[in-house]
Amino acid sequence: MDESCAYLSDSRPRFRPPSAGDLCAPVPCMTADETNEKVLEVFTRHRDLVSLPVLEGQRPIGLINRNIFLSQFSKPFRMELYGRKSCIAFMDKEPLVVDAGTDIDTLTVKTVEYGEKALSDGFIITRDGLFAGVGHGLQLMRAVADMQVARNRQIMHSIEYASVIQQSALRSSREALARACPGADLVWEPRDVVGGDFYQFSQDGDGWLGTVADCTGHGVPGAFMTLIASSSLGQAIKEHGARDPAALLGSVNRSVKQMLGQLGGQDGTPGSDDGLDAACFWFEPARQRLRFAGARLPLFILRPGCGTVELIEGQRKGVGYVDSDFDFAWNNTELEVVPGTLVFATTDGLIDQVGGPRGIAFGKKRVRELLQQQGAGSPAEINQALLAALLAWQGGHHRRDDLTFFCFRT
Repeated sequence: MDESCAYLSDSRPRFRPPSAGDLCAPVPCMTADETNEKVLEVFTRHRDLVSLPVLEGQRPIGLINRNIFLSQFSKPFRMELYGRKSCIAFMDKEPLVVDAGTDIDTLTVKTVEYGEKALSDGFIITRDGLFAGVGHGLQLMRAVADMQVARNRQIMHSIEYASVIQQSALRSSREALARACPGADLVWEPRDVVGGDFYQFSQDGDGWLGTVADCTGHGVPGAFMTLIASSSLGQAIKEHGARDPAALLGSVNRSVKQMLGQLGGQDGTPGSDDGLDAACFWFEPARQRLRFAGARLPLFILRPGCGTVELIEGQRKGVGYVDSDFDFAWNNTELEVVPGTLVFATTDGLIDQVGGPRGIAFGKKRVRELLQQQGAGSPAEINQALLAALLAWQGGHHRRDDLTFFCFRT
């Protein structure tokens, strides 16, 4: 078997992917002037031999399949008729022949294109056109499976480390939230190891900014979008301050459209029709005033002593995306709240989750009912009750999206 590493001039090992040479097994060979009697003798002596290559000099000219050969010679008078004739009589004259340096991916494609006989008979492996040995379909399938396992493991290791990076990027926001509103509670659960939801919190003098956002996609594509969107939001806060959520959404919209080439009329075929939905608010505790701007995400408000949960809808325009105008302006909604008011924001991973006996979405109505029922509890208790209700609702259904929701009391 070939070595798995070649060496550079500085003696550092360099990985070489497996090739046909790694599957090469030495086997007995025949020549064209040898008889079928000899073939029968070899197959009888080597009971695990699947196929027998035939050479002319050192170059392969064919392959004799064991099962086909023995089934032919089991018929009456076959030995008498063909026993002393050249073995090429029962030889496949067009077997699959590959060079030892052929990588496994290319070999797999060639084997599939060649058809079933390349898997059952095996294939001839050469070096510089000269016979080296044979490879078998089962060996090839094992090699492909091993490579797939290794690739999946490498991908998962990369994704798991990407999760560490994503969570590290969000840590400063969690710390800012803990300082600004110690009683607040946040649930953030990517559907996969990494996710397309993010949150951002920051303090500014007499108030603090809170944002939950749902970027296009989930998993790795969604995580890439969170990096773009959260960095754009951070830059917008530096430029415009944190007190105007609508202006921040507008700034992020322009930044995302520029970064993803979504500028109207400048690119007829933009590479990305991606963006985000967001609920963004500014809260001043001393004045008990809350300023909200939403891009397709709402805000839920439960005032003390009130029997119903208000739903403050966001505008029906996402941030970024090809169909969003570059200069689209979101509006702020000003709310006066009394101490003890419950404020709740969520991405659509909670609202759109399918479940229940009829396989329908969890829905805003069910969120409002649960907030009303659990409204006397702490934000952490309320979030845990919502999470338990969601899991019960989901049942055996697949988690559809990333999950982020946030709750605090004024």
